[in-house]
Amino acid sequence: MAEERGASRQVQRINDYSQATLAPYAISDELRPAIESLDLWRNVEELQTRGYTVVNEAASAADLDELRRVIHAFAAQTEGPGRDKSAAMLLGRHPIVDKIATLPKLLALAEASVGKGFRGGQFIGSIKRQGDPALGLHADQNWMPAPFPEHNCLLTFCIPCEGMTAEGGATTIVPGSQSLRRHPHVEELEDCELIPIEVAKGDVAVWDGSVWHASGARDIPGTRTVLHATYQRLYTQPIDDYRYLLSDPDYVAAASPELLGVIGADLFFGTATATSGGTDMKKFMRSARYSKR
Repeated sequence: MAEERGASRQVQRINDYSQATLAPYAISDELRPAIESLDLWRNVEELQTRGYTVVNEAASAADLDELRRVIHAFAAQTEGPGRDKSAAMLLGRHPIVDKIATLPKLLALAEASVGKGFRGGQFIGSIKRQGDPALGLHADQNWMPAPFPEHNCLLTFCIPCEGMTAEGGATTIVPGSQSLRRHPHVEELEDCELIPIEVAKGDVAVWDGSVWHASGARDIPGTRTVLHATYQRLYTQPIDDYRYLLSDPDYVAAASPELLGVIGADLFFGTATATSGGTDMKKFMRSARYSKR
């Protein structure tokens, strides 16, 4: 009897491993309730058809004020030309960053776009002031060769602490360009119609790794303070590696399961050691299941 139960469990593990892959932006049965309860169906559809969307009321004003303070404080510690302009490797450096990185609407939309088991790719703050220039046209997954995979590999959340307007240096975008699944050609860099993504404080702009976008110059006083949070499909190389946080027992004990998932604690990459005999197979099977969702 025990032998039969063991064989049955083995068959189930094989079935879990070999289950069919969801089509791009198809929503799994396990994710559907979150998309429904968080009212994200419009956002899922717009990501698929336009390559970008705006998530309303994703973060509270109080949290954004705290995030702004933290980004400015860390930017003041940055060395070199990025001083007072950018702050890198922010995950794990302050609780407000970790909180924003695991907001329910962000996590649900990330799974819808880049699949279950996604990893945090980069968490970097930027500060744009009056007179700062525009950033050129590009696709965020610009280290990947074209044609880009049909399944999106990278999703960027632009979380503006003060809101974002055209004259304030908003991100500009070429709607629908993600369907080309390639980088813009040289002649297209100056010849594309770009529209600004304007968002109110508390809303978040989101775009996929294939869509062409830039950012406008800032023409007004004040600052545009943004947390750029990217999430990547689990098989891609993350921009920043936050696995070092998993070696801190106090951090792990205090972290939520969602935050540990963003760091990659559930995945099998790097689990083999010289004496382990191979990768962690439980994590391998989990990763294989996640990759199809």
